[in-house]
Amino acid sequence: EQLAYLLEKLDLTREGDGSLLDRCMIVYGSGIGDGDRHNHDDLPILVAGGGGGVLKPGRHVVHEKNTPLTNLYLGMLDGLGCPAPKLGDSTGRLTEI
Repeated sequence: EQLAYLLEKLDLTREGDGSLLDRCMIVYGSGIGDGDRHNHDDLPILVAGGGGGVLKPGRHVVHEKNTPLTNLYLGMLDGLGCPAPKLGDSTGRLTEI
């Protein structure tokens, strides 16, 4: 409910020729897939917004097994113009975001 509320408010807030949601990159999910095992694989991560044209919304994307979540963050940093060579346990960057 709260995520839907946030996304709706961002979508209704005008910014230039679009909405604030068009300019944002929002990651919603968890860094742990199974709380009992404390594993971090098969994470259900939702990425919302347009990132100012960086993100391609409206898709369901499944990445290769054992892809670190930090690869997503590296791709997002690239889109913000703040590239980093590595982040945490990253093994590369997701370019299809």
